[in-house]
Amino acid sequence: MKSLKFPFAALLFAGICHSGICGEIKVGVNLPLSGNLTSYGKATLDGIKLKAEEINAAGGVNGSKLVLIIEDNKGDQTETRNAYKKLAGSDKVVAVLGPITSTNAIAVRRDAAEIKVPVISPTATNDKVTLKNPYMFKACFSDSFQGKIAANYAIKDKGLKTAAILIDMNSDYSKGLCESFKKAFETAGGKVVAQESYQQKDTEFGAQLKKIKESNAQTLFVPGYPPEVQLIIKQAKVIGYDSRLCGADGWDNEAVINGSGPNVEGCFIVGAFSREDQRPAVQNFVSSFDKMYKTKPGTFEALGYDTVSMLIEALKKGSTPEAVKDGLHAIKDFEAVTGKISVTSEGDVEKNAVILEIGKDGGKFVGKYKATVNP
Repeated sequence: MKSLKFPFAALLFAGICHSGICGEIKVGVNLPLSGNLTSYGKATLDGIKLKAEEINAAGGVNGSKLVLIIEDNKGDQTETRNAYKKLAGSDKVVAVLGPITSTNAIAVRRDAAEIKVPVISPTATNDKVTLKNPYMFKACFSDSFQGKIAANYAIKDKGLKTAAILIDMNSDYSKGLCESFKKAFETAGGKVVAQESYQQKDTEFGAQLKKIKESNAQTLFVPGYPPEVQLIIKQAKVIGYDSRLCGADGWDNEAVINGSGPNVEGCFIVGAFSREDQRPAVQNFVSSFDKMYKTKPGTFEALGYDTVSMLIEALKKGSTPEAVKDGLHAIKDFEAVTGKISVTSEGDVEKNAVILEIGKDGGKFVGKYKATVNP
């Protein structure tokens, strides 16, 4: 398990002042920085680092500098739990940012309840993540909201009456979203005519896709992550399934959008963020991110950034884990990059989502903004 400190921490020691900033506030970061989810982990970390750097450049939090202590959980449940216990225990952080997947966030729930250092997941959308645990929080919306948005957009805006779903059986994220999508789609008058599944690390999806094609489903909902999602999108074209696919926020990543071949064009997804949003908070973030990294941010970068913003807001209550927990629960109508955030009694957030349709821009595929949907 790889551990590293953010470089600007090296010169700081608690109780010693440097350039007018005294002490430090240690913040844990628990992300997949190797393995299949590396691109998501690094994207989230880029957003976290940018916000931390901005806060420190402005004088820190009450005169104390944020120090990020970063652990690579490799996308593994055991590694995730070990990373949390190290950060919350010997490293004595005030909060842990991450993990990013629902399965790993659910795995760490018991540890958070026992150790009592709050967890803020940027992107773990499954409804079980925060259930009856006052130390578990999200910066993202939940699957029950996201799946409903995808289903309603398919029916009301795209005029689709039949759908199929393809579930990653190793992912709480995928299972939760498919359940939510199916319920909402059928409630709105549509019909789910096929339901197939796969396992992580599968590479052949032809059998499932042929059954979906035979069902004449007008769309296929596939909430998942690389590398399986890209293969599914490509293989749908190979077997002649010509209907557009749709997905969730896990698709909002360069590896999916520009790694799935031409069949990705015309697909729509639910996202947490659009660079086309003209709110000053969004445009300032996009500009700062581009200046720091020489590239444009997506959903995971924005949610990483907002996770730190939520922590900063919570630190107004104090810089102990218990004070941060109370501060997070107190957040109401907080203006963030990914929308206005209010934290519920369960630790979920009420916020808007966006619909993105994938199209070409300058020879590359991008998620183009279509609509904002409020809770």
